[in-house]
Amino acid sequence: MRAVVVGVGTNLGAREAAIRAAQALLHARDEIQVTAVSPIYETEPLGPSQPRYLNAAFRLETARSPTELLSVLLRTERRLGRRRDADQRWGPRSIDLDLLWDERGPYDSPGLRVPHRELQNRDFALAPLLDVAPELVEAFGRSFELLGGAPRVWARDARIVVETSPRGFEVEVEADSLADACALSIGHGVCVGRPWSSLHLSIDPGVEEFSNAVRDVLHMGFSIHWATIGHCSKSQWALEFHGACMGSPTPADVRLWTTPGTHRPIRVNLATLY
Repeated sequence: MRAVVVGVGTNLGAREAAIRAAQALLHARDEIQVTAVSPIYETEPLGPSQPRYLNAAFRLETARSPTELLSVLLRTERRLGRRRDADQRWGPRSIDLDLLWDERGPYDSPGLRVPHRELQNRDFALAPLLDVAPELVEAFGRSFELLGGAPRVWARDARIVVETSPRGFEVEVEADSLADACALSIGHGVCVGRPWSSLHLSIDPGVEEFSNAVRDVLHMGFSIHWATIGHCSKSQWALEFHGACMGSPTPADVRLWTTPGTHRPIRVNLATLY
């Protein structure tokens, strides 16, 4: 086992949810353990006009070779909705996972170079890298200083109120976007039984469609343990539910609606009653 650092960036949809989902998916892989996660930074995008990025880094312990690890990163990106063959150069990304550093030393092959060739020129990569690998300050500290230091640390601008009972749960969220608000809402779903299976759904973007998706899952007898919004585009959301199949449908009243937030653009209420 050795240490490696993976950089992560996203500027589409539920950005924080995408980072947390990538962390969970990598940690679940054999011979990979996420041992440290950097703070999240918000940065201006390179290239054409597009939303601001959230950037972070994961420190992993792994026995996989660089090329094997690259294959895992690419599969994780695809699972979270990214299609590299459709990417615009310097365009927006639902998720971007890059192998930044390997404790074993430099690696160079036709499809992979470690450290990343532009690493010393990118503050959004260096800042989280040095957070999880402080032993690299001597190697990259000077370049980091010349770039002006760390970008602004991002803090979730959201309010979450959760109420649970034997009869169900209710979540109220205020967040910056509908995608983030829904991701935070469903992340606090009821926990019953041991999670052992997953359901994957693609739905049209909209409050009513999101509510119907949650209702349909519960009506199948699938008790939600937790869920993520892996990718949000203008045309579809990809939802992944994890939970226990209870064997019989659960009558449920699911309500999801939006109202103007008192301090933030979007307010979402999700209530699930049995």
